[in-house]
Amino acid sequence: MEKLTIQDASRKLNISQRDVREYIRSGDLKAERDPNSEHGRWLVIMPSEGEWQDKFKAYLDELDASITRWWWANEHRQGYVHYLENTGIENVEPNYLCGHRSENLWSSAGHTIEQRCMECLMQATEKGLPLFEDEIKKG
Repeated sequence: MEKLTIQDASRKLNISQRDVREYIRSGDLKAERDPNSEHGRWLVIMPSEGEWQDKFKAYLDELDASITRWWWANEHRQGYVHYLENTGIENVEPNYLCGHRSENLWSSAGHTIEQRCMECLMQATEKGLPLFEDEIKKG
């Protein structure tokens, strides 16, 4: 059983120290006083790999999974729709599987298979990524 300081647990779990403390208070993370500490610092009892996830991260993952992966790369909805592999919080300038870049995302609702970028489609298929076939029109 691994026990880490709040600071080290924060780094390992990729959440703020404040969030670590809040999860300890709520009982979502277990902690105990360090018997070797002069000042009684807390040690976080680290959960096993895959046993615990930050609630906000879980929410973002769920939201991300519900959003279409195919987007127009321009506001005029011309050219091809491209596959966006990951839509993290920091994603300001989207990068598509094919390497194409754009300034924003524009909805591709109602696009046809023929409008998909062939490079994005090939890479998504190779990687086994969801294609959301039920969201497109059959051209």
